[in-house]
Amino acid sequence: MSSSSINRPILPENPKLKDINRYKKQLNWGEMPAFYHLIASSVSEVENLNSMGFDNALKRILDKHNWNLDLLDGYIDGDNNVHTNKKPRIALYQLFTDRGFEIHCFPYAKDKEIDQFIKNHRLVEFNVWDPMTMKLLCRVNQLHKFITFTCTQGDKGDIALIEYTIELVEDLIGYLKTQVDIVKVDGVSIRQYYQEQQKRLDDDDLQGLVINGLQTPSQD
Repeated sequence: MSSSSINRPILPENPKLKDINRYKKQLNWGEMPAFYHLIASSVSEVENLNSMGFDNALKRILDKHNWNLDLLDGYIDGDNNVHTNKKPRIALYQLFTDRGFEIHCFPYAKDKEIDQFIKNHRLVEFNVWDPMTMKLLCRVNQLHKFITFTCTQGDKGDIALIEYTIELVEDLIGYLKTQVDIVKVDGVSIRQYYQEQQKRLDDDDLQGLVINGLQTPSQD
């Protein structure tokens, strides 16, 4: 085996963020570019969302002691454990803002989505719903700009980070579906946005071939 093949950067199968960060450094002579580091730091927060020691939107939503047990046909047993026959309903929206990619959550009152502070309302399935602390499930800062950068001049490490972020967010939504009643998931996913940017780049490059007369002529 040649020394070049031994030193060649290789990603393991099903890499985690730490594997991708190591790979990115190998591709960049031990350096981690600032833009990549910004994205990776945000992705790390999403990766650790369920294990963080401090309160976050996910923990507040999943706190059964904050669920309206009257609406959810539930009770608290002698060990202070909550049991319910129903789960609170949530609507999820995936969107890209000027800050990056975000997932927003909304509870229901009857069949209406609610976007305001609620406390002990008989029609809402949470005892307290505070949009300031519960609406924003997660954010990946400046992900839209990083996707554009990756499609035009990124390397394999950048691509791996985007693909991992897609998987991570899909897993987060999948996990939430097992814990509460996700009525709908709307908006634009990272996968859809990434694919659209790739298609746009392909179309622009193809147009460049046409303008320069380099496109293969069609067969009559």
